[in-house]
Amino acid sequence: MAEPKILTESQDGITLLRLHDPDSLNPMSYEMSREFREAIEALSRDPSARGLVITGSGRAFSAGGNIKALKERARTPAFRLFEQGRQYSLNFLSLRMLRIPVIAAVNGHALGAGACLAMACDIRIASENAQFGFPFVRIGMHPGLGATYFLPRIVGLAKAYELLTTCELIDAPEALRIGMVSRVVSPEELIPAAMGLARKIAAMPLLTVRMVKDSLYAHLETDLETAIGREAANQAITFTTEDIREGIAALLERRTPQFKDLP
Repeated sequence: MAEPKILTESQDGITLLRLHDPDSLNPMSYEMSREFREAIEALSRDPSARGLVITGSGRAFSAGGNIKALKERARTPAFRLFEQGRQYSLNFLSLRMLRIPVIAAVNGHALGAGACLAMACDIRIASENAQFGFPFVRIGMHPGLGATYFLPRIVGLAKAYELLTTCELIDAPEALRIGMVSRVVSPEELIPAAMGLARKIAAMPLLTVRMVKDSLYAHLETDLETAIGREAANQAITFTTEDIREGIAALLERRTPQFKDLP
């Protein structure tokens, strides 16, 4: 039986998911994409899930697509490539269905599809030895896996165009400077830092955290008036919860709130 390409472990509602093919720097194969989607769908059905951290096994996050597979795709008719590429992307980007925080813990090289997967996460924390790159154009290939969607929203259109067309490698300090990651830590601190951040968010009221995520992504595609309306509606809902009453009481009494995620 083949070794799984996705490994997961969970504790206290926080799941650590590893891309797992370390001998080859975790290439994102079609097989891995199917296992990844299965893991995400299982997590989406888990009522105890409060956060997800994604990392890579070994010394890389992911070196991207398998070069041998790409060579084979170059011999495949375009109409078949379209559906294959679409399904491959949808499998990995299924993480966007999750309403819990998704944090990329980038432990080494994140190249091509690997970099795109990191960009699709809500938050990125990088090890000091992490590097990011989008080398699609270098081999004559148009970027995929949401690269042209996520990257301009994270670093701006001009910088995204530069990165996608020059295929320049970005180290961790530069990634922090341009807003690609929110924190850089030592290699040994990476997983504890990512898991700690997930737990910190998980300690907040679940309904409110879900609504904040929903609003942030919805507002990327809408106008200010619609955004204000959505915020007002969601605020009204949170004011009906036990958690907001507990939060206000705890603030006034100068104690730590005990949220119960109850309506």
